[in-house]
Amino acid sequence: MDQNIEWLLLKLEDKLNQQTSLISTNVTNNIMQAFDEKMKTLLEENNNLKTRITKLEQKIEFMEKDKRKNNLVFFGIEEKEKTEFELVECMKKIIEEMGIQLESQEIAKIYRIGQRSNKNRPIVVSFTTTWKKNLIQKNKSNLPKDIYLTEDYPKEVLETRKKLKPIVEEERKKGNFAYIKYDKIVVKNLKDSNREKRKRDNAESPETSPTNTKKKTD
Repeated sequence: MDQNIEWLLLKLEDKLNQQTSLISTNVTNNIMQAFDEKMKTLLEENNNLKTRITKLEQKIEFMEKDKRKNNLVFFGIEEKEKTEFELVECMKKIIEEMGIQLESQEIAKIYRIGQRSNKNRPIVVSFTTTWKKNLIQKNKSNLPKDIYLTEDYPKEVLETRKKLKPIVEEERKKGNFAYIKYDKIVVKNLKDSNREKRKRDNAESPETSPTNTKKKTD
């Protein structure tokens, strides 16, 4: 009798262990499934947020670039004006000395950058039209001595351009044609460019055209 009870107890214990293991497995699976679903939802939300942030950054970058597209920054101009009107007149005189006519109403905004000090602060000039800004930039070599101009770039772009300058110098030492376009570096191999140019010239040469060849054989 005692053996039967002992056997039953062992069977019950074994059954209980199986049920406990099954329950534990089911609970674990349910928890992991719920966790996976939650993680999947969180990952999707995170990716959506990253996409939205990227789009917002691109939009802000475009707006910043568009806001500055008509701007030029002038360096080396003596700081002796007392009013904005005097600064406008000073800028008009400098640009007219370049051989370019400039009216006061063609300047949308003008101001110096930074805190006043013993150094001449740069002047930001925003022109009302892009073509006038481009015309002045094109003729920057006509500026008076010790005065020069640059595009008006955001701080982040200026830092990027500063990092790219050594790379440009290195490429030029290699004999390549290199320059910085906004915040990207452009490199062209002069040998390849010349080879392509010669190919185009030969292809377009009247002496080698089919029409002229026919005339010579007649």
